[in-house]
Amino acid sequence: MNRILVTLFLMTAIMMSLIGCGATSSTEEIDPRPVISFDAGTILADAQNHQIKMLMLSSLPMDTVDVAGAVEELEGFKAENDIYLDELNGLKQKEATSEDYKMLLMEYLQEENDYIDKTIEAVYAKDLSRPSRFSMETLYARANEKIARFRYEPK
Repeated sequence: MNRILVTLFLMTAIMMSLIGCGATSSTEEIDPRPVISFDAGTILADAQNHQIKMLMLSSLPMDTVDVAGAVEELEGFKAENDIYLDELNGLKQKEATSEDYKMLLMEYLQEENDYIDKTIEAVYAKDLSRPSRFSMETLYARANEKIARFRYEPK
């Protein structure tokens, strides 16, 4: 009988200590940044890649540019941008700041597409003057600078 009571007491003590261990709360920090449900990092990485390639293209003399290859590459950039634009167009963000950021990225993608169209025209015309990149680069810098203010959570 004593053995049963001692065993029961030990089991109760073990159970109470295990319950006590579970009762201590963990200090998990909550990320206060607004949520975006689209992968802005990928969009901006592709944008940076496009910018580098377009800059290389614009630095080549027009008589050495392979028109077919250059246009094909630029149309590929535009196709990627159109996919992103379609994806972003269909997404609704819960927070106003997230929606504003989405609109900024969409504005950038549209600006880049306009630049691509003008560049294609310049390549075909073997025009020495290139379209201005200023507004596109300014938008890119603004979008890239803000990306760390958001956290990406896919839907």
